[in-house]
Amino acid sequence: MIHDILLSCLNLHSKRLPIQEFVVSDAVSAFLHPCEIKIMDDIIKIVNLLRNVAKFSKIYGANQNSTNIVETDIEPLQTGLYLKAFVNGIDDSLDDYVTEISDLERRYIQNPTHSLLFIYQKLQEYEPLATYLTKLIRGIRMYKLHGCTIVQYIQKNSLHDFFPIARIQASVNAIFLKQLTHWILYAKLIDSYGEFFIQSSETHNESATESEKGTSIGSSKHTTTSLSEAASNYADIWRYEICYDLLPQYLSSSWAEKVLFIGQTVLIFKVNSHKSNKGVHTWNKTENNLFKSELSLWNEKEHIYFTKIQDLQNDIDLNVSHYERVIDEIKLYVTTRLSEIAINQADLVQQLRLVKDFYLIGRGELFLEFIRQTYIINKSIDDENRVRDFVKAFECAAQGVGVTEDLEQFSLCIPKTNLDVDESTHEFGFFQLIQLQYKINWPLHLLFSPKVIERYNVLFRFLLLIKKMQYDLHMIWYQHTRESKANAHKANQSQIIHLRNQLMFFVDNLQYYIQVDVLESQYSILMNTILNKADFEQIQRAHSIFQANVLSLCFLLTDENTSKTNILHSTTLHSSNPVYLIINEIFHICEDFCNLKAKGEGDEHIDKSINELDER
Repeated sequence: MIHDILLSCLNLHSKRLPIQEFVVSDAVSAFLHPCEIKIMDDIIKIVNLLRNVAKFSKIYGANQNSTNIVETDIEPLQTGLYLKAFVNGIDDSLDDYVTEISDLERRYIQNPTHSLLFIYQKLQEYEPLATYLTKLIRGIRMYKLHGCTIVQYIQKNSLHDFFPIARIQASVNAIFLKQLTHWILYAKLIDSYGEFFIQSSETHNESATESEKGTSIGSSKHTTTSLSEAASNYADIWRYEICYDLLPQYLSSSWAEKVLFIGQTVLIFKVNSHKSNKGVHTWNKTENNLFKSELSLWNEKEHIYFTKIQDLQNDIDLNVSHYERVIDEIKLYVTTRLSEIAINQADLVQQLRLVKDFYLIGRGELFLEFIRQTYIINKSIDDENRVRDFVKAFECAAQGVGVTEDLEQFSLCIPKTNLDVDESTHEFGFFQLIQLQYKINWPLHLLFSPKVIERYNVLFRFLLLIKKMQYDLHMIWYQHTRESKANAHKANQSQIIHLRNQLMFFVDNLQYYIQVDVLESQYSILMNTILNKADFEQIQRAHSIFQANVLSLCFLLTDENTSKTNILHSTTLHSSNPVYLIINEIFHICEDFCNLKAKGEGDEHIDKSINELDER
């Protein structure tokens, strides 16, 4: 019977447990003492725990596909590398158990006089392991854990100085560190099942859609992101984002943001290298190597940082400070190297000056000429031709003031999607739809992200509208001056001049406040940071602060999302900023006043309209 018990302990994958059937039978009391029955019950309890663990391991083992899992498991889990690594760790632990029981069998054959205690004593050593693995499996099933969340769960429930559990934890951490290494050093996502905390936005959305439909098994489609697949242009670096649901809780969000930044930096270097290899031809090998070293990020130091990341695997207990120290060291190198290239080769200072000249209307004469050119445009033609005329007006204005060389990086456009809306809904015409497109110098794409450019366009439209209002009011002033010289005074002239002077005073002072007190002061702070040889992270932070301060001091920051920050979209924006509402209302008064004078209607109608505008 002892040998039968040993065989039952060894065969964890059988459908039936013969010794359990024997214990529940009526014959057991005739052959076993009550104490032996109690020992048998304890042995069966431990073996059943191990059988359940072995069943889970068999279902989600490396050789199982999703079809077999659905047929075998009632509530299947989403498969992935982390779940398989967890199962591999379980298998290693069970292998030790099988080896020990096999050794017991060999010893029993040599000495058949051993009792039940001979088996029970050895099985008791594995009871904590069986209980703990059962608890882990139950938690993974209950919360349907997937990917990096399994790392977090095992760490949270880890038993220190318990070797089998440490081995399982190391097996799962090895997957995490492998994915981390590929992202940091090579900007690749080795992520077939959407498990890493950094995700491509498209892949993440597809995974979310699949989970909503109930496909919890996952797809066998490989989602490894490489240069040729996803990084064909610089804009692709912004497809990657942090999935905080998958980020282990013992790692901070700031740590994850650093990892994302490092990978994006590597990716932008790889895109540039890919394009340079196609477009740059060098005369000899030495020149080619020199060119590559100047534009290389790692300078053949990948192996150093690879070793540092892999050393994290050697920690007996997971040390969060060690993780932070390694990532901080890598990021310091990356930002310093990026800063050297950005300032010395990409001419960051000159690029920021151009951004100030164009987006922040630093070249006032250019946009004054552009506004003048727009009044020549025939308003009766269709929208597409008017858009072309607006672009041509900008080019003519640039040629007129002698800045045509800068048009290689800046161009005016009106997105076609905005033209689908009836122009009657555009309170200030095409001026609220205009956008400046900026051809960014490599590697400044990390500084000028699409969201940053979008905010600059918000500022650009706002400042351009102020310039337009200023121009219109000054043209009316010029008209009044000519009328006064011609002694063509009207009865309502003094009231019109009074309202015009009030509007001019407000617009002129608003324009002076923004250009001098806001833009110049904030721009000088930004330049001081850059000229003090800051690393790229400090430059990036200073630029974000600069843009946020400018938007705030221009009263353009609202509680709404970024796409509705534009002051020109007042029909769809409900802002809680009272200054914003006042400026918006005054802009409408200016527009109505200028249109009133342009129409040249009768004195009685003008008197009534002027009184209404004055009351507003």
